[in-house]
Amino acid sequence: MPKLRTFLALDSADRLATFEAMAALLYAKALVAGVASGRWHERFASVGAPGTTTPAGADLEAARRIRFAIARALRNVPGSPNCLPQALAARTMLQRRGIRSDLFIGTRLDGNAQNRFHAWLKVGEEWVTGICDETDYALFTGQDAEVA
Repeated sequence: MPKLRTFLALDSADRLATFEAMAALLYAKALVAGVASGRWHERFASVGAPGTTTPAGADLEAARRIRFAIARALRNVPGSPNCLPQALAARTMLQRRGIRSDLFIGTRLDGNAQNRFHAWLKVGEEWVTGICDETDYALFTGQDAEVA
């Protein structure tokens, strides 16, 4: 009952965004499952100069609303979608609103010399998903070799 009460306390825009985020996460999770990790960048990322445009205030407000909707949806979607479906779902939601975003996919070595992949999404300098220390990751580019 507490989840329902919390949900009903949201304004209608946040409730709708949460439902949209849940659907987008489930779709993105299924989409990612069908693509080998070595093809993630080629299939999902749009490479550009990150943060080249300063988003308008309304765009930042929408990005924040979407960030919180994704976070709420994650608590209610089965299977705990990881960072790439989260970024793809948020990017889809932003695109529907006409807001440009930058999707980053990178890798770093962990203590066992294993590649650890991570994806994050930003609108300008505003984080939407996947908050991390970007300097820890080597970004994939269109010329990178397969890694899976």
